Amino acid sequence: MSDFDKNPYAVTHLTDDYGWDETPVHVPDYFVASIVSAFFCLPFGIPAIIFATKANSLKSAGNVQAALEQSRTAKVFTFLALGLGAVVVLLQIIVQIVLVFGR
Repeated sequence: MSDFDKNPYAVTHLTDDYGWDETPVHVPDYFVASIVSAFFCLPFGIPAIIFATKANSLKSAGNVQAALEQSRTAKVFTFLALGLGAVVVLLQIIVQIVLVFGR
């Protein structure tokens, strides 16, 4: 089993007659999730979109380490926005229930 099978984020180098070659590295794409998270909590959804876009462009440019770092940051902002959005929705539901049944 290779390092890539054990850890999809591992960046390993293989040498051949022509120099250094990088094995394919999967950089998670949080772009769609970051757009969805922007609907839940805009202040954290916008940075999530920005970091996801940076990760995609860095991956296209071949800078895998920086792309992984930007992808992790996008993931944090995405889950933060989704979590805060869920808390706000739950609080709104609780307030509505209290207003309806509190009379």
